[in-house]
Amino acid sequence: MRLVKAAWLKLFRRRPLYWWSLVLTVGIVTVIFGIIEILHLVNPVRHGVAGGLDGFRGGMIGLVLTGSVGAILVGAAAGTADVSYGVFRDLVATGRSRWQLFAARVPGALAFYLPMVTLGFVVVATCSLVFAGGFATPNASLIVRGYLWVVLFTGFDLVVALGFASLINSRATTIGVLLGFQHIASPLLAQVSILGGARQLLYTPALDRLNPAPILDAGPPSVTKSVVVAGAVLFGWMAVMLAAGGWRTATRDA
Repeated sequence: MRLVKAAWLKLFRRRPLYWWSLVLTVGIVTVIFGIIEILHLVNPVRHGVAGGLDGFRGGMIGLVLTGSVGAILVGAAAGTADVSYGVFRDLVATGRSRWQLFAARVPGALAFYLPMVTLGFVVVATCSLVFAGGFATPNASLIVRGYLWVVLFTGFDLVVALGFASLINSRATTIGVLLGFQHIASPLLAQVSILGGARQLLYTPALDRLNPAPILDAGPPSVTKSVVVAGAVLFGWMAVMLAAGGWRTATRDA
C-alpha cells in the first residue's frame, strides 16, 4: 500500500496534470451541457434539450473521447515518473522487487484518475435527467452500464499508456503514438476491408463494441462482432503492454 500511495502522490503533486485531468473529465462535459441548455432556453424551437437519452449518449461519448486523452496523459506520466523524478535508483536500492515497483504504478494511477472520471460521469447522468425537458431519460440499468463502459474505456487507455511509457521511457512519445493510433490510425484501419478478421485485433473497435449506447438505435456496424472477442482483445492488449513495461522496469539500469 505504501508503494501505491507513493505512486498516487507522484501524480497528485503534478499540479498541471491534476488540473488538466479535471478539465478533460469534468470541465468539458459540464461546459458543453451548459451551452446546449442555454441555447435551448434562448431558442427552444431551433435547439433541442441538453438532456434525455440523446444527451446521455452524446455526453457519454464526449466523456470517453476527452477522458481517453486524459487517461493517456496520466498513464504516460505514471509510467515514467520514477525515472523522470530521478528516484528509480533510490527505490531499487531499498531492496524492493522491481516488479513490485512497477505493479504499484497501476493502482496508484487508477486511484488518481478514476475518481475524476466518476465525477465527470455524474455530471453527464445528472444533466441527462435534469435537462430532459419531458423527453425520455436513461433508466438505472443504462446509467450503470454506461458508467462501467466509461470506466473500462478510460481505465484501459490508462493501463496501456502506463505499460507503453514504462517500456520506452518517453512520456511525449507515448502520448503522441497512442493518441495517433487510437483516434486516427485505428479507425482508418477498421475501415480497410482487405484486412478481414485481423481488424478485430484493434482495441478501438473492441471498446466501441462494448458501448451500451447503440441499444438506443442501430448505430454503425462494428468490426468486432462478439462481446467475448472484444473482452479478449482488450485483455490481451493490457497483458502485453503490462508485461512489456514490467520487463523493461525489471531490466533497466538503475
